Amino acid sequence: MREIKLNHINKKLKLKTECDQEVIDQIEEYINENYERHNLKNTSIPKLEISNLLLINAVFEVLTLRKERDKNFERIKSILSKV
Repeated sequence: MREIKLNHINKKLKLKTECDQEVIDQIEEYINENYERHNLKNTSIPKLEISNLLLINAVFEVLTLRKERDKNFERIKSILSKV
């Protein structure tokens, strides 16, 4: 069980996942930073709903970055093996 602390609502979101803590930390950071960056305090949309949308975006972004990193790592590994 992992926890993501949602600073803007003073709650923790508990997730049953096999993600490592580094990924969870990245997702938590993404949600909290983007909530502040986009100034979402004074909206008519419930804070928890905004948090859920940010969670979806965070997971997509983290997974995309990891996929890209892995792809680049394989390319670098291939180049180094030829040298």
